[in-house]
Amino acid sequence: MKFADIIGQEAVIRKLRDSVLAGRIPHAQLFVGMEGSGALPIALAYAQYVGCKNRSETDSCGVCPSCVKHQKFSHPDVRFSYPVIKKGTEDVVLSTDFVREWMAALSENPYLSYQDWLAKMDAGKKQGNIPVSECRAIMGALSLKPFESEYKMLILWLPEFLGNEGNILLKVIEEPPQKTLFLLVAEQMDQILPTILSRTQLVRVPPIEGEDLRRALEQRFSLDTARAETLAYVSDGSYRRALELLGEVDQPLLQPFRQWLLMCFSGNKAAQNNWVAMVAGSGREEIKALLGYGLHILRMCLVFPELGDKARLGEAEQEFVSKLSRQLNPTTIEKAYKLFNDSMYQIERNAQAKLVLADLSNEMHKVFVQK
Repeated sequence: MKFADIIGQEAVIRKLRDSVLAGRIPHAQLFVGMEGSGALPIALAYAQYVGCKNRSETDSCGVCPSCVKHQKFSHPDVRFSYPVIKKGTEDVVLSTDFVREWMAALSENPYLSYQDWLAKMDAGKKQGNIPVSECRAIMGALSLKPFESEYKMLILWLPEFLGNEGNILLKVIEEPPQKTLFLLVAEQMDQILPTILSRTQLVRVPPIEGEDLRRALEQRFSLDTARAETLAYVSDGSYRRALELLGEVDQPLLQPFRQWLLMCFSGNKAAQNNWVAMVAGSGREEIKALLGYGLHILRMCLVFPELGDKARLGEAEQEFVSKLSRQLNPTTIEKAYKLFNDSMYQIERNAQAKLVLADLSNEMHKVFVQK
């Protein structure tokens, strides 16, 4: 991936590029940005730029043998690590067990979310993590000399999923083999082991600027300026979210979310309690995904009166948003949006899921009643 493929983020790219040209390449960097902001694509482009044999002052060449392998995510001197799930009854699982799925996911959309990755692994209700076996495999891989490049690189996506076993990596991060680079890519800095944070140089990746996102949507999807501008605004700086709004990403959460809102609307306490019990037992990431989807629906309700059929939502989703937008107004949408944001915050901090979801259900009923 080249820097030219990144949406916006010129200031971040400039600093990274200048550090390479000046020969000041930190051995351990932590790229932190919200989902869809481009932290992972930037890390990929940076790795390609470092390895490029014919780099210019602005970008990698894209055609040398090193660039070609980077662009296929198959460079022998780059190891990828990411959350994985257990396969069947296997006790030991490594990132390399899912390398085909990983390469396919990056090829389809390097701005992928954790939920996209779970779907690509066909995880079902399983949760991903980066196990101790992977940490040991990383150490073994990085102990080898580079095969054909100047540097050996580790690109570790979502270090938030490293448990305390991640401390195994501390020594190799602090005292790495010669010409070894660690590129960690995270979304939630407060969930990363403090011992790892203290050993990496922070690279903050902000949300994508609205104008940059608008331009990208126009060029990539042949949208008219007004529509692209609206979608960029409601996407809050996330290209991944913009893809959702465009209907370019499947939304399996529509049906369960719609059923739950109908329960809230009717005030059916028994149905709500059953729903809360079911969802609370599905795992934190599934709950966060459902709440995130709710935020997406609420944003669409806000702009749907203007976008209408131009929203390019799926048929079922568009019908749902159309009906819901008639039940709410800008004031109640704002109230609901805050409720979902607060619930997301509590879930991320390990609040008891049943209590959070039960309270959200009750408050959403009040929103519908008081509209």
